Amino acid sequence: MKYWTTFILCFLIFTPLLAQDVKETASEDSLEKKVEDIIELFIEESEPGCAISIIKEGEVLLSSGFGMSNLDFDIPNKAESIFRIASISKHITACCMLFLEEEKKVKLDADIREYLPELPDYGEKITIRHLLHHTSGLREYSYLMNLCDIGEDDGWKKEEALELIFRQQSLDFRPGERFSYCNTGYFLCSIICEKVSGKSLREYAHEKIFTPLEMENSHFHDDSNEVVKNRSTGYSPLGKGRYEISETGLDMVGDGGLYTNVLDFGRWTHALLADEWKPGLLNKLLQDFTLIDGTELDYKLGLSESTWMSQRIVSHGGAWVGYRSNLLMFPDQKIAVICFSNRSNFNPSSVTQKLAQLVVKNLIPNAESQESDWSERPEKEASSPLDPNWDPTDFVGLYVSDELQVSWYLKSNPQLTLTGWGAKSYSIKQTGKDQLGGPRWLHLKVKRDSSGKVTALEFGDGVPSGILFKRYALN
Repeated sequence: MKYWTTFILCFLIFTPLLAQDVKETASEDSLEKKVEDIIELFIEESEPGCAISIIKEGEVLLSSGFGMSNLDFDIPNKAESIFRIASISKHITACCMLFLEEEKKVKLDADIREYLPELPDYGEKITIRHLLHHTSGLREYSYLMNLCDIGEDDGWKKEEALELIFRQQSLDFRPGERFSYCNTGYFLCSIICEKVSGKSLREYAHEKIFTPLEMENSHFHDDSNEVVKNRSTGYSPLGKGRYEISETGLDMVGDGGLYTNVLDFGRWTHALLADEWKPGLLNKLLQDFTLIDGTELDYKLGLSESTWMSQRIVSHGGAWVGYRSNLLMFPDQKIAVICFSNRSNFNPSSVTQKLAQLVVKNLIPNAESQESDWSERPEKEASSPLDPNWDPTDFVGLYVSDELQVSWYLKSNPQLTLTGWGAKSYSIKQTGKDQLGGPRWLHLKVKRDSSGKVTALEFGDGVPSGILFKRYALN
């Protein structure tokens, strides 16, 4: 009788605990299965894939890798796999600038020429705040590189990028007048950090952020030749299940260049959302900026704040060579969803949104959302009627830009073609009166003298703009 009494008591005491363990295990298994089902919509197991992490109130609900990290050696992606996260890096750079301000080494509202005297005086005050909010009017250096036939997979040093930026003689617009997503500003922040602290952005971020938060697998990758253990190789598709390696030889950081994994970045998002490590840091990153005309930006300091399915979200994406990334945070519920991918045709924002719907409460499908369009760059239509007397031979000549230190050739045979850009030929057509257009975002305004003779071409009617190519006759 005593044996049965003891057995019954033990059964009554431990059964609820066992049931709770079973319930928690089932819940975890259920989430893992749902996540796998979502990821299977986007990738095959044998393809380059992604790593994801879901964090709620500091607890990692799930971190896992999918697809392949390296196709040469059939290495799968894991939660520990390290990815280049591209523009998500920007708010880390912004944090460094905030820390430098606390140390009284910079002022966000100071003229950046106090720190970068090599920058031309454009007659307008450009501040660090302008750089961080993409409102400086400075030309996008990656576009300028394209015009110089330097691709994202080419080798280029930061000194060369700085020389190109410092050669620009005008702005795209008055500082604070417009929002125009511009990597130049964040790259220059990395240079300012180095000048005022005596440390590279990599060293400064390591000391102030990565070491305190034990983010041992995170760094700003300022040497493209450096070996990174557990790095997932970036890929671009060739079709029919084939891929090519897609990596960069650029050493610039600040606008991007952060290497990390979802485990480290989960620690970072918890530090922001818990508001314990650096109280008020997320709020500082979300400080507003108002344009000259009174428009308030959704884009804050390296992060975008908006609403999605009735919930407040803080987010940013990244895209560079063979890497794609997305960070989606719900600060009111202290939830972060992270997706890093090593495939250029992957859509991580679709993944984070689907994963969020598994764990975020009170989402209202079809609710009106304020979606940011700060990364969109629509093509422009012709703004004036075509010239019926247009003659392609009027434009034949050598065109030289002192700011870019590059030359273009326009030839007519009989189609007007542009050469000297990547040793390729591009068809050029009339898009409006004294306006020419071609591939990519190539818009050219024709400049003439008093006799009507073509003297120059001005690149851009958007961003960048105002880059002058002087015409020289061909012998």
